Amino acid sequence: MDLEITWTPFELHPDTPPEGIPLHEYFGRDPSQFEESYRGLKQRVEELGLPMGDVPSVMSNSNKVLRLAEYARDNGVFDRLHLPAFEAYFADDRNLGEDQVLRELAEEAGLDPDEAMRVLDGGDYEDRIENAMRRAREYGITGTPTFVVEGRYGIVGAQPYEALRDGLKKIQEEMG
Repeated sequence: MDLEITWTPFELHPDTPPEGIPLHEYFGRDPSQFEESYRGLKQRVEELGLPMGDVPSVMSNSNKVLRLAEYARDNGVFDRLHLPAFEAYFADDRNLGEDQVLRELAEEAGLDPDEAMRVLDGGDYEDRIENAMRRAREYGITGTPTFVVEGRYGIVGAQPYEALRDGLKKIQEEMG
C-alpha cells in the first residue's frame, strides 16, 4: 500500500492564552487525573517508537509553532521541524508558545532563527492556518490525530498500528 502523508495544521485549543496555561487549570482538573488517560496514549506513542514523557505541565498555544511549521514547509525543512517540535512538547515538557523554544526549533531545523521570528512576529501564515481549520471543520474534525484518506474517510485518534493498518486496508478494498 503506497501512502502519501501530508501533515496539516490544526489548533486543538485555539483559545489557549499566547503564553500557555497550566494543563490542570485549562481543564479544571487535578493533575493526577490526567495520568490514567495519558497512560494509554503514551503506550501507543511509544509502540510507534516516538518519544513521550510524562503529562505536559502546560497547555501551549500552538498557533506560532503551526505557523513556524508552515514556514519550514515552504523552506523544505518541515520534516526537520515536525518531530523535534513533538519531542519538545511531549518528551521534554517545553512550552511551544515561547519564543525561545520556537527560535531553537527553527535553528535546529536549519532555518535562520532571526528570519523565522520575524515571520512569526509579523503574523505570516495566519491565512494558511485559518484555511486549514476551515477545512477541518468541513470534515467534522475536532481532535488530533485525524487521518483523512482520499478526502472521504476519516480515522480518528491515536490508534494502535494494527487499527490504522486494518482501517487503511478496508478503505483500499472499498475504493477498488
